Amino acid sequence: MSVLYRAVWSDTSTTDRVLAVERLKRCVAAWTQESNEPEALSEGQSDFDVSQGRHREVVLRSLGEDGFEVTATDQVFGDPTDWVTVVRVVADDDGIHTLVELSMSSEDLARRVSVGRPKLVHDLLGAVEKPHLGGSGLLTEPLALPAIGVGVLTDMLANPARTLPIIVCAEPNGRHDGSWLQTASTIAARAEGIAAVVTLDHAAVAAFKDEFGQLAIWDGGIRIYAPGVVTKHSDGWRHRYYVRSRLEEFLWSTVDRIVYSVAQLSTRRRVPDAFRVFGQQNGLPADALDGMVPVKDLTEARDQWEFELEVARDEQSSVERELASANGHLSRIKDALLAQGLSDLFWGSQHAEAASIPDEVQYTSEAALAAQIYLSEWLSVPNSAIRELDDIDTAAEAYNWGNKTWRGLRALAAYAKDRAEGWDKGGFWEWCASGPVLGWPATPKKLAMTESEGVQNGGKFKGTRDFKIDTEVDPTGVITMLSHLKISEGGGNLAPRVYFHDDTSGPTKKVHVGLIGPHYLVPNKSTN
Repeated sequence: MSVLYRAVWSDTSTTDRVLAVERLKRCVAAWTQESNEPEALSEGQSDFDVSQGRHREVVLRSLGEDGFEVTATDQVFGDPTDWVTVVRVVADDDGIHTLVELSMSSEDLARRVSVGRPKLVHDLLGAVEKPHLGGSGLLTEPLALPAIGVGVLTDMLANPARTLPIIVCAEPNGRHDGSWLQTASTIAARAEGIAAVVTLDHAAVAAFKDEFGQLAIWDGGIRIYAPGVVTKHSDGWRHRYYVRSRLEEFLWSTVDRIVYSVAQLSTRRRVPDAFRVFGQQNGLPADALDGMVPVKDLTEARDQWEFELEVARDEQSSVERELASANGHLSRIKDALLAQGLSDLFWGSQHAEAASIPDEVQYTSEAALAAQIYLSEWLSVPNSAIRELDDIDTAAEAYNWGNKTWRGLRALAAYAKDRAEGWDKGGFWEWCASGPVLGWPATPKKLAMTESEGVQNGGKFKGTRDFKIDTEVDPTGVITMLSHLKISEGGGNLAPRVYFHDDTSGPTKKVHVGLIGPHYLVPNKSTN
């Protein structure tokens, strides 16, 4: 089960909390039944047939007058996908706390989904007075700021207590049809509960650019400002910018990407302690506590957990070995520098500078963007190589996969640099096996320098490893790439792969990436 969306908020202004809990329960009942005059939900399981041919199974678990949990599972006959919406509401001395979580599970691992908030979120936010998460108030529509109000935006961005992304949309230059406001409203509706959307007209765009310089927005662009303190001196690549031309050419796919990115951040948000009264979230249905889970489902869940546990143990052992080696190396570097009276050099490089290559990223598409920005001298990552990352960026393993991809891309760039500086003891595998600081594991589970004969010669796989490349490498602009990084052993067809071509001995002196994308784009016998 992959969590696609998680909204959490509190309302501390409510005086009658029992009445507030009951009002929210009525909102949930109306949503589950798609009725303005719903029947009160019964404790335990209820079933409803709702729109679009869906059957909805609803399980209510109440905590007296202090809260409740509703789990709604939507299924369509013949569709292998289940959509699960979980709502938790609890009242305590600090106020009313609400959590809404949307998850999906499917036998079709390559299925594309369009992420957005459940309509229920809008209804629940409208039923409380002042919803907020930490230092961020939750908006139910775009906030239009004039030039005189730009200070409000800069204060929001500089607020250290801000926990939500802010999506800022700029009015296009020249004559336009005003559709940019509709785009902003669409984004605000789909990202409701997990991001704030702000719109700036021409005058406000100019005023904001005066304040924020190159980290501002302009001419119909959209920028996502990640949570945390943001000033004009912040690292710009962490705050993704979408130019007007991309929005005009690929409007809906770009809107999808914007919503995906903030939804993915929301799924990593820690669930507040107030919700501990509902027990551990162990991935089982809510009725598991009543002994109503079929043995078959438990067996399948156990098998999957055992496989994931085995993969995780292998990963942990590998990381522990690498960490021990890196710590030993670091300790020896420290001793050598201290012996030469260079302690300032050692401690001065402990933290990354704003303009330096980042140590981590948030997800795989961010890793690809960072490679284009920081590694281009030694690594070529054309836009054509970055494919179908939306599902990867929103998977439960998104942060893990993103940083493994970033590590792999840095390894390829470091290899190309070392080759240019004289290292000549083999190819990428041999370089990794030699134990360089930025190396990648030289093991069959993590790295393949070729493909099996079945993949190379099999008719149904023909062309799946042909990728675009610099014409300086091949005049046709296309080349077959067999070498690849295996970002994850688990994850099935969605597990990321990075295919590359080594031209460090050729005219470009670079490594060229042909694909950063899911495994299903490069199938083999096992994935089929």
